[in-house]
Amino acid sequence: MKMKVGFVGCGGFSTGTHIPNVAKNPGLEIRAFCDLNTALIQKLKDEYHPVYVTTEMGKIFSDPEIDMVVCATKPDFRMPIMKLAVKHNKHLFVEKPLCYTNDDIEPMLKLIRSSSIKFMVGFNRPYSPMMQDIKPLYKKHKKGNTTIVYRIVGEARMWPKHHYDSIIHNKESTIIHEITHIFDLLNWLTDSFPQKVYTAGEGNTDNVITLSYPDNITAVIIAGDNSCAGYPKERIEINTDYNTIIGENFTEVSLYTDNGEEFHKIYDYSIARNKHHDEIRQVILNGCEWRKSVTPDELKYGYYYERMPKVDKGHYNEIDYFREVILEDSYPDTDVLKGAVASLTALKAIESWEKGVPLDTDFSFLEKL
Repeated sequence: MKMKVGFVGCGGFSTGTHIPNVAKNPGLEIRAFCDLNTALIQKLKDEYHPVYVTTEMGKIFSDPEIDMVVCATKPDFRMPIMKLAVKHNKHLFVEKPLCYTNDDIEPMLKLIRSSSIKFMVGFNRPYSPMMQDIKPLYKKHKKGNTTIVYRIVGEARMWPKHHYDSIIHNKESTIIHEITHIFDLLNWLTDSFPQKVYTAGEGNTDNVITLSYPDNITAVIIAGDNSCAGYPKERIEINTDYNTIIGENFTEVSLYTDNGEEFHKIYDYSIARNKHHDEIRQVILNGCEWRKSVTPDELKYGYYYERMPKVDKGHYNEIDYFREVILEDSYPDTDVLKGAVASLTALKAIESWEKGVPLDTDFSFLEKL
């Protein structure tokens, strides 16, 4: 029997990612959409044929047929949704970040821990095929001092107008909006939490963030939106015990060791729904060709889900993983605690930038909540 899914918040990301991923999952079935944009949910109804659409989120949570709710609202409107999920005993998947402020973290942790629902935060990268291959390579070769460099640099001009205005004009920080993804990824990769954070840069965008982890691990995140979207956005380089692991934009992994051991693997990606399987140089060339083709009208609209380059960052796998957690009555790895740590790290990184000094981090109090 298929697990029935309700959506709360059906904006650009959910429409372009979560909704189609649920639609193509053989173990899931879309039952309902909820959003305040009535034109949008009518369009989604025509495309996906759910049982109903609504502007009242209470209807989603009180529906006895719905097994899982996917929430992709803005993070400043999460607590009312989480309370409804607990009240109606609905398993809940929420997009990252967990929340924007310190004030939300304690009540969110207490709420979810006092309930029986399965709860997961949408940090997708650990569920990507590339990262699933990188972690065992890292664990096999990790020894002594380790340095990790993560590049996540895009092109702000490609953003939807509302997001561009929020970051560039209203000075909301990409550290909380986006880099929480990478904090969670590094925590997952190292099986630890950072002990110190230091941020230099512009604060809301274009930053270099240094994290100190236990076991002689130092990570540097180069985060920004001053690059060309034709060039791959993400790259990870891990150096440990005279070995190097490189992951290129979720399309290629390479391992180089002091004894000549090698690992090399290429992953599928798509442009305009056409599948590709290329070495990184060709990935870059194809991306540059796509970027040249973007029209002024597309730039004005933002988001080009129908034809932009798409790599497998684990979005499909994370939803399917959550489905399995519910079916098996197990506990999700990317839980409320992991979400809280990522948000707190982001807030510390912003504070570090504001004060211009490194700051210690301590998450031990979260275990006691």
